[in-house]
Amino acid sequence: MNTKIFTGIALAGLLVCGCSAFDDVLDRTNYTQYDTSTFPKSEKDAIEAVNAIYSPMAMLYTDPENVSVFRNNMAGDDMFGGGSTTNAPAQAMDRFMDNKTDGAQSNWKRSYSGIFRANWVLQAIPEMDPSLFSSTEFMNYLLGQAHFLRAYYYWELVEKYEGVPLILETTPVNNPRASAEEVYESITKDLLEAIKLIPAKYGYTMEADYAGRATKYAAEGILARVWMFYTGFYKKSDMFGVTKSDVIGYLKDVRDNSKFGLEKDPREIWPYTNDYGSGVAYGTDFETYVNKENLHWVGNHSKETVWGVHFSLQSSGIGYNRMGVYSALRNKSSRPDGNSYPYGIGYTNGSVNPNLVKAWVQDPDYGPSDKRLWGSLMAVDDAVKRHPWMEGQYVELPNHTGNPGKEAEKTNFFNKKYIVSVCYSDAEKSSIYQNFFYAYSKQSTSNSNESANRNDVIDLRYADILLMLDELEQTVTGMNQLRARAGLKPYDSYSFERLQKERRFELCFEGSRFRDLRRWFPDQAGQIIYDNQIGAPIVYCGVIVPDGWTDIPGNGIVARYAKTRGFWKISNAEIILSNGVLEETPGFGENDDWLFSNGSLPYKNAY
Repeated sequence: MNTKIFTGIALAGLLVCGCSAFDDVLDRTNYTQYDTSTFPKSEKDAIEAVNAIYSPMAMLYTDPENVSVFRNNMAGDDMFGGGSTTNAPAQAMDRFMDNKTDGAQSNWKRSYSGIFRANWVLQAIPEMDPSLFSSTEFMNYLLGQAHFLRAYYYWELVEKYEGVPLILETTPVNNPRASAEEVYESITKDLLEAIKLIPAKYGYTMEADYAGRATKYAAEGILARVWMFYTGFYKKSDMFGVTKSDVIGYLKDVRDNSKFGLEKDPREIWPYTNDYGSGVAYGTDFETYVNKENLHWVGNHSKETVWGVHFSLQSSGIGYNRMGVYSALRNKSSRPDGNSYPYGIGYTNGSVNPNLVKAWVQDPDYGPSDKRLWGSLMAVDDAVKRHPWMEGQYVELPNHTGNPGKEAEKTNFFNKKYIVSVCYSDAEKSSIYQNFFYAYSKQSTSNSNESANRNDVIDLRYADILLMLDELEQTVTGMNQLRARAGLKPYDSYSFERLQKERRFELCFEGSRFRDLRRWFPDQAGQIIYDNQIGAPIVYCGVIVPDGWTDIPGNGIVARYAKTRGFWKISNAEIILSNGVLEETPGFGENDDWLFSNGSLPYKNAY
């Protein structure tokens, strides 16, 4: 029997990874009619099939509310849901609730689409004649990528839902939830295969066709991340035979042999430091924070990005990174202006907890001399008046008042790592483009705060490799490299408290904090998050909330975390499609108070 290949199997890495070797094929060839009798029949076909595994990953970020990095940011203690009075999804995540019965279905479907494509490649390539490939090494490189990507899609799922259906072949099945153990064992096997199969020579590179691809070192780093969560959260000593010593060895391999490394300034990893927003690209100075600090964005495919999700700069490219518009500022006109410049306008989800900023400013080991403080977040409007400890601190946008009538859980602080960045159209400031990528890509993207955002989602940074090593070996070697880069004095000895702080500040707003709290304190994470948020100063619809950030009475964070353990709801539609074979995540059943609707925030009667 011939099996019809899924639509779009030939979508090449140009659309996801910046690869370019198959432009002509993409322009002319229709692969939607291919089946297993005709595809793959060459090395080129096999490459196209592997490239197709990447594309659902980019599509995940067109709906970022469903991806782990966004959910982790909302659920952790360093961000609130924020947004407006109608931005229920992020506000629900902040409280381990959901606002829709089917809200995460797109993420589920796209992840399983990627898994199916990986399954198909892992079945098809071994059935091909090895002589069709330029070398056995290159055939193994393709297979290793497929193993890595299948593991990564399952990691995206298991981190959110715990046990999920485990499907490792292309035959249609209706499997129930596998146990967490079974899913983690599968992830472990796939990552070990990727480490074994992908040649070591494919490390960091900017070479076309290889930049942004899965590497042996990405597999080693993600295996370390999965291992640390699995052994911490489930209180295990190893992960299916992978020991602490093994993980240390993998991390050292990344550190010593991968060609990945630290950029010279931690701020230049993030696209707000681009030369168009600062005016440098036009031969002028727009007097921004970036100009003041003489920063220049290193661009996508940074050598610090051990693993990330990449997007095409072409308007026809698959996927775009909408996390920036979800994090962006608000104003009454809904368009960027001189008071918000060089940042774009969006939804203000993920307002930054003032308690994080206060802890950072006042910590004697960090403080304002840490380049990462005002390089990771900004203060706006009346931040000094609202927060007395801000006296003498840097307020980047003093004239940005936002849209007070709509903003919920406003704190005067916004993250800058994932935010839409804008630029003037020319040195004369004739107009403002809604996204600097419109100028950066020579207008090949749209002039949009939504679809033009094409910066990498940096999932695993080299900095995290160093910090995981320090944590496992109880050293300060990596921390001191990061501290030196940030302009801080070195630590003289290791402590868990120091490691916690360094991870919190270095990796803030990158989705790590919630994961860290869960693996360090699997039973107490809800209480820690509650304690760090309760009473934090906020403004709701232009009015100061006297008691600050408030939990939902009778259904608060501590109770919800105890029920959910930090996992999320599976779409009702998927459960119905399975004819009831698929079971709901604990804490989201019919008798659980999980539904968060518009107007559920507890502030409207607080003043």
